[in-house]
Amino acid sequence: MNAFDFIKKIELSHNVSKIKANGIETWPYLRIAYYFAYRNKYVFKIERENELKRKKAIRILKNIFYGISNIFKKNEFLIFTNLAGRRLMNGKCVNRLSFSLESELGTENVLNIENPAQNIHININSILSDKVVSSFFFRLLSYLPFFRKKVYIENETILKDINKQYKLNVNYNEIVTNFFQYTLLLKYIFRLYKPKGVFITQYYSLLHQAAIYSCNVLGIKTIELQHGVINNQHIAYNVYYKTNKLLFPKYLFVFGKQVKSVFDERNYFIDKHNVMPIGYMYIDYIKNNYLPSMNVTKIFDNLRMKYKYLIAVSSQITIEKELIIFLKRLAALNKDILYIYVPRDINSDYSEYNFTKNIMIMKNLNIYQIIIESNFHATVYSTCALEAPALGIPNILININNLATKYYKEILTNPDTTTFVNNEVQFLKTLLSWKLKSKEEIIDGHNDFYEKNHMVSLKKALKIIKIIE
Repeated sequence: MNAFDFIKKIELSHNVSKIKANGIETWPYLRIAYYFAYRNKYVFKIERENELKRKKAIRILKNIFYGISNIFKKNEFLIFTNLAGRRLMNGKCVNRLSFSLESELGTENVLNIENPAQNIHININSILSDKVVSSFFFRLLSYLPFFRKKVYIENETILKDINKQYKLNVNYNEIVTNFFQYTLLLKYIFRLYKPKGVFITQYYSLLHQAAIYSCNVLGIKTIELQHGVINNQHIAYNVYYKTNKLLFPKYLFVFGKQVKSVFDERNYFIDKHNVMPIGYMYIDYIKNNYLPSMNVTKIFDNLRMKYKYLIAVSSQITIEKELIIFLKRLAALNKDILYIYVPRDINSDYSEYNFTKNIMIMKNLNIYQIIIESNFHATVYSTCALEAPALGIPNILININNLATKYYKEILTNPDTTTFVNNEVQFLKTLLSWKLKSKEEIIDGHNDFYEKNHMVSLKKALKIIKIIE
Protein backbone atom coordinates (compact mmCIF):
# COMPACT_ATOMS: atom_id res chain seq x y z
CA MET A 1 0.00 0.00 0.00
CA ASN A 2 1.41 3.41 -0.92
CA ALA A 3 1.33 6.39 1.42
CA PHE A 4 -1.55 8.07 -0.43
CA ASP A 5 -3.77 4.99 -0.08
CA PHE A 6 -2.71 4.68 3.56
CA ILE A 7 -4.10 8.13 4.41
CA LYS A 8 -7.23 7.50 2.35
CA LYS A 9 -7.81 4.23 4.21
CA ILE A 10 -7.35 5.93 7.59
CA GLU A 11 -9.81 8.70 6.75
CA LEU A 12 -12.45 6.30 5.46
CA SER A 13 -12.12 3.80 8.31
CA HIS A 14 -11.40 5.95 11.39
CA ASN A 15 -13.45 8.77 12.86
CA VAL A 16 -10.52 11.18 12.61
CA SER A 17 -12.71 14.28 12.91
CA LYS A 18 -13.20 13.33 16.57
CA ILE A 19 -9.49 13.79 17.34
CA LYS A 20 -9.30 17.23 18.88
CA ALA A 21 -6.90 19.24 21.01
CA ASN A 22 -8.40 22.00 23.14
CA GLY A 23 -11.53 21.75 21.03
CA ILE A 24 -9.75 22.08 17.65
CA GLU A 25 -9.47 19.27 15.09
CA THR A 26 -5.92 17.95 14.83
CA TRP A 27 -6.08 15.52 11.91
CA PRO A 28 -5.96 18.20 9.16
CA TYR A 29 -2.32 18.84 10.10
CA LEU A 30 -1.42 15.45 11.61
CA ARG A 31 -2.40 13.71 8.36
CA ILE A 32 0.66 15.22 6.64
CA ALA A 33 2.96 13.96 9.40
CA TYR A 34 1.44 10.48 9.14
CA TYR A 35 1.73 10.52 5.35
CA PHE A 36 5.47 11.22 5.46
CA ALA A 37 6.05 8.83 8.36
CA TYR A 38 4.43 5.98 6.43
CA ARG A 39 6.12 6.93 3.14
CA ASN A 40 9.57 7.21 4.70
CA LYS A 41 9.22 3.89 6.52
CA TYR A 42 7.61 1.69 3.86
CA VAL A 43 8.11 3.37 0.47
CA PHE A 44 11.44 5.23 0.38
CA LYS A 45 12.91 3.85 3.62
CA ILE A 46 14.45 7.18 4.67
CA GLU A 47 16.27 7.13 8.00
CA ARG A 48 16.95 10.27 10.00
CA GLU A 49 20.51 10.50 11.32
CA ASN A 50 21.62 12.36 14.45
CA GLU A 51 24.50 13.94 12.54
CA LEU A 52 22.07 15.50 10.09
CA LYS A 53 20.02 16.82 13.00
CA ARG A 54 23.11 18.45 14.52
CA LYS A 55 24.01 20.13 11.24
CA LYS A 56 20.44 21.37 10.92
CA ALA A 57 20.52 22.89 14.39
CA ILE A 58 23.75 24.76 13.64
CA ARG A 59 22.34 26.14 10.39
CA ILE A 60 19.13 27.25 12.13
CA LEU A 61 21.09 29.22 14.71
CA LYS A 62 23.02 31.00 11.94
CA ASN A 63 19.83 32.11 10.18
CA ILE A 64 17.51 33.16 13.00
CA PHE A 65 18.11 36.90 12.56
CA TYR A 66 18.05 36.92 8.75
CA GLY A 67 16.18 40.07 7.64
CA ILE A 68 15.05 40.77 11.19
CA SER A 69 14.76 44.56 10.69
CA ASN A 70 11.93 44.02 8.21
CA ILE A 71 9.46 42.96 10.90
CA PHE A 72 9.41 46.55 12.20
CA LYS A 73 8.29 47.99 8.86
CA LYS A 74 4.81 48.52 7.46
CA ASN A 75 3.44 45.15 6.35
CA GLU A 76 -0.08 45.16 4.88
CA PHE A 77 0.34 41.72 3.36
CA LEU A 78 2.30 38.66 4.49
CA ILE A 79 3.58 35.85 2.29
CA PHE A 80 4.72 32.58 3.84
CA THR A 81 7.08 31.08 1.33
CA ASN A 82 10.36 29.18 0.98
CA LEU A 83 13.76 29.74 -0.58
CA ALA A 84 13.35 26.76 -2.93
CA GLY A 85 10.90 28.90 -4.90
CA ARG A 86 13.53 31.48 -5.87
CA ARG A 87 14.87 31.73 -9.42
CA LEU A 88 17.27 34.04 -11.21
CA MET A 89 15.67 36.82 -13.24
CA ASN A 90 17.65 39.67 -14.77
CA GLY A 91 20.59 38.98 -12.47
CA LYS A 92 18.58 38.95 -9.22
CA CYS A 93 16.83 36.20 -7.27
CA VAL A 94 13.04 36.43 -7.26
CA ASN A 95 10.41 34.14 -5.86
CA ARG A 96 8.88 32.48 -8.92
CA LEU A 97 5.50 32.13 -7.18
CA SER A 98 5.09 35.41 -5.36
CA PHE A 99 7.16 38.01 -7.25
CA SER A 100 4.29 39.19 -9.47
CA LEU A 101 2.01 39.29 -6.43
CA GLU A 102 4.52 41.51 -4.60
CA SER A 103 4.71 43.76 -7.66
CA GLU A 104 0.93 44.09 -7.83
CA LEU A 105 0.49 44.76 -4.11
CA GLY A 106 3.60 46.95 -3.83
CA THR A 107 6.84 45.46 -2.52
CA GLU A 108 6.91 48.05 0.26
CA ASN A 109 3.63 46.61 1.59
CA VAL A 110 4.62 42.93 1.57
CA LEU A 111 6.73 40.94 4.04
CA ASN A 112 8.07 37.55 2.97
CA ILE A 113 8.37 35.07 5.83
CA GLU A 114 10.76 32.64 4.19
CA ASN A 115 11.70 29.09 5.06
CA PRO A 116 15.27 28.47 3.85
CA ALA A 117 16.44 25.60 1.64
CA GLN A 118 18.58 23.01 3.45
CA ASN A 119 18.22 25.41 6.42
CA ILE A 120 20.34 28.09 4.72
CA HIS A 121 19.25 31.50 3.38
CA ILE A 122 20.93 33.19 0.44
CA ASN A 123 22.63 36.59 0.68
CA ILE A 124 19.84 39.12 1.16
CA ASN A 125 21.60 41.54 -1.22
CA SER A 126 21.09 39.11 -4.13
CA ILE A 127 17.29 39.28 -3.77
CA LEU A 128 15.42 41.74 -5.97
CA SER A 129 12.85 42.45 -3.27
CA ASP A 130 14.76 42.14 0.01
CA LYS A 131 11.82 42.63 2.37
CA VAL A 132 12.18 39.15 3.82
CA VAL A 133 12.61 37.60 7.26
CA SER A 134 13.49 34.05 8.25
CA SER A 135 10.68 31.79 9.45
CA PHE A 136 13.21 30.47 11.99
CA PHE A 137 12.82 33.70 13.97
CA PHE A 138 9.11 33.01 14.45
CA ARG A 139 9.75 29.38 15.27
CA LEU A 140 12.21 30.48 17.96
CA LEU A 141 9.78 33.04 19.43
CA SER A 142 7.08 30.39 19.70
CA TYR A 143 9.17 28.56 22.32
CA LEU A 144 9.01 31.47 24.76
CA PRO A 145 7.03 30.58 27.92
CA PHE A 146 4.38 33.16 26.99
CA PHE A 147 3.33 31.02 24.01
CA ARG A 148 3.38 27.66 25.79
CA LYS A 149 -0.02 26.14 26.39
CA LYS A 150 -1.11 22.92 28.06
CA VAL A 151 -2.74 20.64 25.52
CA TYR A 152 -5.30 17.88 26.04
CA ILE A 153 -5.99 15.53 23.11
CA GLU A 154 -9.49 14.08 22.87
CA ASN A 155 -9.84 10.57 21.41
CA GLU A 156 -6.08 10.09 21.51
CA THR A 157 -6.62 6.32 21.30
CA ILE A 158 -7.28 6.66 17.56
CA LEU A 159 -3.75 8.02 17.06
CA LYS A 160 -2.27 5.40 19.34
CA ASP A 161 -4.05 2.67 17.36
CA ILE A 162 -2.74 4.01 14.03
CA ASN A 163 0.81 4.16 15.37
CA LYS A 164 0.56 0.64 16.75
CA GLN A 165 -1.17 -0.95 13.74
CA TYR A 166 1.28 0.43 11.20
CA LYS A 167 4.36 0.43 13.48
CA LEU A 168 4.81 4.17 13.16
CA ASN A 169 6.49 6.46 15.63
CA VAL A 170 4.69 9.74 14.98
CA ASN A 171 5.17 12.03 17.97
CA TYR A 172 1.72 13.60 17.70
CA ASN A 173 1.99 15.21 21.13
CA GLU A 174 4.97 17.26 20.03
CA ILE A 175 3.29 18.23 16.74
CA VAL A 176 0.09 19.32 18.47
CA THR A 177 2.04 21.28 21.10
CA ASN A 178 4.06 23.05 18.40
CA PHE A 179 0.89 23.87 16.49
CA PHE A 180 -0.59 25.67 19.49
CA GLN A 181 2.69 27.50 20.15
CA TYR A 182 2.72 28.75 16.56
CA THR A 183 -0.97 29.65 16.72
CA LEU A 184 -0.65 31.76 19.86
CA LEU A 185 2.37 33.60 18.44
CA LEU A 186 0.84 34.18 15.01
CA LYS A 187 -2.45 35.44 16.38
CA TYR A 188 -0.47 38.02 18.32
CA ILE A 189 1.48 39.02 15.20
CA PHE A 190 -1.61 39.21 12.99
CA ARG A 191 -3.40 41.39 15.52
CA LEU A 192 -0.34 43.65 15.51
CA TYR A 193 0.02 43.90 11.71
CA LYS A 194 -3.70 43.69 10.85
CA PRO A 195 -2.86 42.34 7.35
CA LYS A 196 -5.39 42.64 4.55
CA GLY A 197 -4.43 39.19 3.34
CA VAL A 198 -2.01 36.35 4.03
CA PHE A 199 -0.59 34.29 1.17
CA ILE A 200 1.07 30.88 1.42
CA THR A 201 3.09 29.06 -1.23
CA GLN A 202 2.72 25.64 0.41
CA TYR A 203 -0.04 25.39 2.97
CA TYR A 204 0.79 22.02 4.55
CA SER A 205 3.81 22.78 6.71
CA LEU A 206 2.88 23.02 10.39
CA LEU A 207 3.82 26.71 10.68
CA HIS A 208 1.81 27.55 7.58
CA GLN A 209 -1.28 25.65 8.75
CA ALA A 210 -1.04 27.43 12.09
CA ALA A 211 -0.92 30.72 10.16
CA ILE A 212 -3.95 29.73 8.09
CA TYR A 213 -5.93 28.69 11.15
CA SER A 214 -5.05 31.91 12.99
CA CYS A 215 -6.06 34.05 10.00
CA ASN A 216 -9.33 32.19 9.44
CA VAL A 217 -10.28 32.63 13.10
CA LEU A 218 -9.43 36.34 12.95
CA GLY A 219 -11.29 36.88 9.66
CA ILE A 220 -8.16 37.54 7.57
CA LYS A 221 -8.24 36.26 3.97
CA THR A 222 -5.99 33.23 3.33
CA ILE A 223 -4.79 32.45 -0.19
CA GLU A 224 -2.50 29.63 -1.29
CA LEU A 225 -0.38 30.03 -4.43
CA GLN A 226 0.07 26.74 -6.29
CA HIS A 227 3.70 25.64 -6.03
CA GLY A 228 3.70 22.25 -7.77
CA VAL A 229 1.49 19.54 -9.19
CA ILE A 230 -2.03 19.31 -7.76
CA ASN A 231 -3.83 16.16 -8.81
CA ASN A 232 -5.90 13.32 -7.38
CA GLN A 233 -2.72 11.65 -6.09
CA HIS A 234 -1.45 14.55 -3.96
CA ILE A 235 -2.51 13.79 -0.42
CA ALA A 236 -2.39 17.41 0.75
CA TYR A 237 -5.16 18.38 -1.71
CA ASN A 238 -7.37 15.30 -1.37
CA VAL A 239 -9.36 15.11 1.86
CA TYR A 240 -11.74 12.17 2.25
CA TYR A 241 -13.82 13.18 5.26
CA LYS A 242 -15.93 16.17 6.20
CA THR A 243 -13.86 18.49 8.34
CA ASN A 244 -13.76 21.99 9.70
CA LYS A 245 -11.93 23.96 6.99
CA LEU A 246 -10.32 26.45 9.34
CA LEU A 247 -6.99 24.70 8.79
CA PHE A 248 -7.16 24.99 5.00
CA PRO A 249 -6.77 28.12 2.85
CA LYS A 250 -9.96 29.94 1.86
CA TYR A 251 -8.75 30.53 -1.71
CA LEU A 252 -6.38 28.68 -4.02
CA PHE A 253 -4.69 30.46 -6.93
CA VAL A 254 -3.64 27.83 -9.48
CA PHE A 255 -1.66 27.73 -12.73
CA GLY A 256 -4.52 26.59 -14.96
CA LYS A 257 -8.18 25.62 -15.04
CA GLN A 258 -7.36 21.90 -15.31
CA VAL A 259 -6.66 21.84 -11.55
CA LYS A 260 -10.30 22.63 -10.73
CA SER A 261 -11.27 19.08 -11.77
CA VAL A 262 -9.47 17.71 -8.68
CA PHE A 263 -11.99 19.33 -6.35
CA ASP A 264 -15.14 17.33 -6.96
CA GLU A 265 -17.92 16.37 -4.52
CA ARG A 266 -15.77 13.60 -2.98
CA ASN A 267 -12.98 15.99 -2.04
CA TYR A 268 -13.50 18.11 1.08
CA PHE A 269 -10.38 20.27 0.79
CA ILE A 270 -11.81 23.46 -0.74
CA ASP A 271 -14.85 24.89 -2.50
CA LYS A 272 -14.22 24.57 -6.25
CA HIS A 273 -15.53 28.12 -6.76
CA ASN A 274 -12.63 29.43 -4.66
CA VAL A 275 -10.05 27.86 -7.00
CA MET A 276 -8.87 30.52 -9.45
CA PRO A 277 -6.52 30.06 -12.45
CA ILE A 278 -3.92 32.85 -12.65
CA GLY A 279 -1.10 31.35 -14.74
CA TYR A 280 2.53 31.38 -13.71
CA MET A 281 4.91 34.34 -13.76
CA TYR A 282 8.13 32.43 -14.35
CA ILE A 283 6.74 30.47 -17.30
CA ASP A 284 5.71 33.77 -18.90
CA TYR A 285 9.16 35.21 -18.20
CA ILE A 286 11.13 32.27 -19.65
CA LYS A 287 8.84 32.06 -22.67
CA ASN A 288 8.58 35.75 -23.51
CA ASN A 289 11.35 37.76 -21.84
CA TYR A 290 14.30 35.55 -20.92
CA LEU A 291 17.41 36.15 -23.02
CA PRO A 292 20.36 33.81 -22.43
CA SER A 293 23.79 35.37 -22.22
CA MET A 294 26.12 35.15 -25.21
CA ASN A 295 28.17 32.59 -23.31
CA VAL A 296 25.11 30.36 -22.65
CA THR A 297 24.03 30.67 -26.28
CA LYS A 298 27.49 29.65 -27.44
CA ILE A 299 27.54 26.63 -25.12
CA PHE A 300 24.22 25.31 -26.43
CA ASP A 301 25.12 26.04 -30.04
CA ASN A 302 28.23 23.91 -29.62
CA LEU A 303 26.25 21.12 -27.95
CA ARG A 304 23.72 21.08 -30.83
CA MET A 305 26.57 20.69 -33.30
CA LYS A 306 27.91 17.74 -31.34
CA TYR A 307 24.67 15.93 -30.44
CA LYS A 308 21.52 15.11 -32.38
CA TYR A 309 19.19 15.69 -29.40
CA LEU A 310 19.47 17.56 -26.11
CA ILE A 311 17.35 16.09 -23.30
CA ALA A 312 16.74 18.05 -20.07
CA VAL A 313 16.28 15.57 -17.21
CA SER A 314 14.71 16.85 -13.99
CA SER A 315 15.27 14.73 -10.92
CA GLN A 316 13.78 14.28 -7.45
CA ILE A 317 15.48 13.21 -4.26
CA THR A 318 13.02 10.39 -3.60
CA ILE A 319 13.79 8.60 -6.86
CA GLU A 320 17.25 9.92 -7.71
CA LYS A 321 19.33 6.73 -7.53
CA GLU A 322 16.88 4.77 -9.67
CA LEU A 323 16.71 7.57 -12.22
CA ILE A 324 20.51 7.84 -12.48
CA ILE A 325 20.83 4.08 -13.04
CA PHE A 326 18.18 4.33 -15.79
CA LEU A 327 19.93 7.34 -17.31
CA LYS A 328 23.34 5.68 -17.43
CA ARG A 329 21.92 2.62 -19.19
CA LEU A 330 20.00 4.85 -21.59
CA ALA A 331 23.02 7.03 -22.41
CA ALA A 332 25.05 3.93 -23.31
CA LEU A 333 22.54 2.99 -26.05
CA ASN A 334 23.21 6.03 -28.23
CA LYS A 335 26.15 8.42 -27.86
CA ASP A 336 24.57 11.02 -30.20
CA ILE A 337 22.09 12.08 -27.53
CA LEU A 338 23.06 14.39 -24.65
CA TYR A 339 21.27 14.15 -21.30
CA ILE A 340 21.53 17.30 -19.17
CA TYR A 341 20.81 16.07 -15.67
CA VAL A 342 19.32 18.61 -13.22
CA PRO A 343 19.45 17.34 -9.61
CA ARG A 344 17.31 18.76 -6.81
CA ASP A 345 20.42 19.63 -4.81
CA ILE A 346 22.88 21.13 -7.27
CA ASN A 347 25.63 21.14 -4.62
CA SER A 348 25.64 17.36 -4.19
CA ASP A 349 28.64 15.36 -5.37
CA TYR A 350 27.84 13.04 -8.31
CA SER A 351 31.40 11.94 -9.09
CA GLU A 352 30.73 8.46 -7.70
CA TYR A 353 28.32 7.77 -10.57
CA ASN A 354 31.01 8.11 -13.25
CA PHE A 355 28.74 9.71 -15.83
CA THR A 356 29.62 9.09 -19.47
CA LYS A 357 30.41 12.08 -21.74
CA ASN A 358 26.80 12.30 -22.94
CA ILE A 359 25.49 12.94 -19.41
CA MET A 360 26.31 16.33 -17.94
CA ILE A 361 25.28 18.67 -15.13
CA MET A 362 25.04 22.44 -15.64
CA LYS A 363 25.36 24.14 -12.26
CA ASN A 364 24.89 27.74 -13.39
CA LEU A 365 21.48 27.33 -15.05
CA ASN A 366 18.12 26.37 -13.56
CA ILE A 367 15.85 23.69 -15.01
CA TYR A 368 13.70 26.17 -16.96
CA GLN A 369 16.72 27.72 -18.67
CA ILE A 370 17.84 24.23 -19.68
CA ILE A 371 14.42 22.99 -20.80
CA ILE A 372 13.91 25.94 -23.15
CA GLU A 373 17.19 25.05 -24.93
CA SER A 374 16.41 21.31 -25.20
CA ASN A 375 14.51 19.16 -27.67
CA PHE A 376 12.78 17.09 -24.99
CA HIS A 377 12.24 17.02 -21.26
CA ALA A 378 12.42 13.79 -19.27
CA THR A 379 11.50 13.06 -15.66
CA VAL A 380 9.73 10.54 -13.45
CA TYR A 381 7.13 12.71 -11.73
CA SER A 382 8.63 16.18 -11.27
CA THR A 383 6.32 19.19 -11.59
CA CYS A 384 8.42 20.11 -14.62
CA ALA A 385 6.28 17.59 -16.52
CA LEU A 386 3.54 20.23 -16.38
CA GLU A 387 5.86 23.14 -17.12
CA ALA A 388 7.89 21.87 -20.08
CA PRO A 389 4.96 21.71 -22.58
CA ALA A 390 3.98 25.24 -21.49
CA LEU A 391 7.40 26.25 -22.86
CA GLY A 392 6.84 24.26 -26.07
CA ILE A 393 9.00 21.28 -25.05
CA PRO A 394 7.44 17.77 -24.98
CA ASN A 395 7.83 15.23 -22.17
CA ILE A 396 9.06 11.67 -22.07
CA LEU A 397 8.01 10.42 -18.64
CA ILE A 398 9.97 7.50 -17.18
CA ASN A 399 7.66 5.16 -15.32
CA ILE A 400 9.96 4.05 -12.50
CA ASN A 401 8.01 2.35 -9.70
CA ASN A 402 4.85 3.28 -11.61
CA LEU A 403 5.18 6.87 -10.34
CA ALA A 404 4.90 8.62 -13.71
CA THR A 405 1.58 6.98 -14.56
CA LYS A 406 0.32 7.39 -11.00
CA TYR A 407 0.84 11.16 -11.06
CA TYR A 408 0.23 12.05 -14.69
CA LYS A 409 -1.48 9.33 -16.74
CA GLU A 410 -4.95 10.74 -16.18
CA ILE A 411 -4.09 14.39 -16.82
CA LEU A 412 -1.26 14.48 -19.39
CA THR A 413 -3.21 12.74 -22.13
CA ASN A 414 -2.10 14.69 -25.21
CA PRO A 415 0.37 12.47 -27.16
CA ASP A 416 1.85 15.57 -28.81
CA THR A 417 3.08 16.81 -25.42
CA THR A 418 3.70 13.69 -23.33
CA THR A 419 4.58 10.01 -23.73
CA PHE A 420 5.19 7.42 -21.00
CA VAL A 421 7.94 4.79 -21.22
CA ASN A 422 8.78 1.79 -19.03
CA ASN A 423 12.38 1.00 -19.99
CA GLU A 424 15.49 2.36 -21.71
CA VAL A 425 14.83 0.71 -25.09
CA GLN A 426 11.30 2.09 -25.20
CA PHE A 427 12.62 5.55 -24.29
CA LEU A 428 15.13 5.57 -27.15
CA LYS A 429 12.63 4.18 -29.65
CA THR A 430 10.06 6.82 -28.63
CA LEU A 431 12.62 9.60 -28.91
CA LEU A 432 13.92 8.63 -32.34
CA SER A 433 10.45 8.12 -33.84
CA TRP A 434 8.77 11.24 -32.34
CA LYS A 435 7.30 13.58 -34.93
CA LEU A 436 7.81 16.91 -33.21
CA LYS A 437 5.17 19.61 -33.43
CA SER A 438 6.18 23.25 -33.40
CA LYS A 439 6.62 24.95 -30.02
CA GLU A 440 3.50 27.01 -30.66
CA GLU A 441 1.41 23.89 -31.32
CA ILE A 442 2.71 22.20 -28.16
CA ILE A 443 1.93 25.28 -26.07
CA ASP A 444 -1.58 25.56 -27.55
CA GLY A 445 -2.21 21.88 -26.80
CA HIS A 446 -1.34 22.54 -23.16
CA ASN A 447 -3.48 25.64 -22.56
CA ASP A 448 -5.64 24.09 -19.84
CA PHE A 449 -2.61 23.76 -17.58
CA TYR A 450 -1.41 27.38 -17.67
CA GLU A 451 -3.57 30.47 -17.91
CA LYS A 452 -2.16 32.99 -20.36
CA ASN A 453 -1.43 36.63 -19.46
CA HIS A 454 -0.53 35.92 -15.84
CA MET A 455 -0.56 39.52 -14.57
CA VAL A 456 -4.02 40.17 -16.02
CA SER A 457 -5.39 36.93 -14.51
CA LEU A 458 -3.75 37.64 -11.14
CA LYS A 459 -5.24 41.13 -10.92
CA LYS A 460 -8.67 39.75 -11.82
CA ALA A 461 -8.47 37.13 -9.05
CA LEU A 462 -7.32 39.68 -6.47
CA LYS A 463 -10.29 41.87 -7.35
CA ILE A 464 -12.73 38.97 -7.07
CA ILE A 465 -11.64 38.20 -3.51
CA LYS A 466 -11.50 41.93 -2.74
CA ILE A 467 -7.80 42.16 -1.92
CA ILE A 468 -7.54 45.09 -4.34
CA GLU A 469 -10.21 47.33 -5.85
